[in-house]
Amino acid sequence: MSPTPYLFLSLSTSPASDRPDTHARCLNAAGRWAVHGTADAPLLAWHADQADEARAAAERAARAQGRRVEVLSRGDAAWEEGREIRLFSEAAASALLGAAAPSEARARRLRVETDKLEAFCLVVRQASAATDHEAFMRISRAAGKALQVRFGGGSVSSASTWLAGPKGREALQHVLAGEAELAGRLTLREIAETVALAQQTERLRLEAEHPGTLH
Repeated sequence: MSPTPYLFLSLSTSPASDRPDTHARCLNAAGRWAVHGTADAPLLAWHADQADEARAAAERAARAQGRRVEVLSRGDAAWEEGREIRLFSEAAASALLGAAAPSEARARRLRVETDKLEAFCLVVRQASAATDHEAFMRISRAAGKALQVRFGGGSVSSASTWLAGPKGREALQHVLAGEAELAGRLTLREIAETVALAQQTERLRLEAEHPGTLH
């Protein structure tokens, strides 16, 4: 049985693709644009026959936030109303105005970690696209210089390790939850794919160093 489709307000800026945009950002009950809903901040949803209501809400959100907002249809058999998603009502209308601003200290910390997330993903993607050892070394040297200027040091290897570790995972989750905004040239899908690649690379490295100890 196909999952029941719901309508969401989307801020997705991903380019057109023949793949479903699993990283489209939708409005949640906290007023943030998130990929996934949670029990604390479920995605706001409308039934499929409430298209007029959803479009009206999209217009209200666009006017309030000065951003392009679209209505997106999605379905997932794992969703449960009241948990991952919540049906929109006027009691949730404040979410259309946007999220409350974080404290200055938290905003600064989120910006720093998101800058690292984007920069490290970029150098890892560039290195993984190298076609030979000479190209890899050239990219590695350029990456080292760029990371030195921006963060006081770093390399392709250390960037990959950071992405695979708890700091990288936390930074990605903050973006997925809509708490932090990307500012670079990589899409959210590309960021998520690169973090997954770094995690797989780190796992393979640990398995090579400690065979038979990881499962």
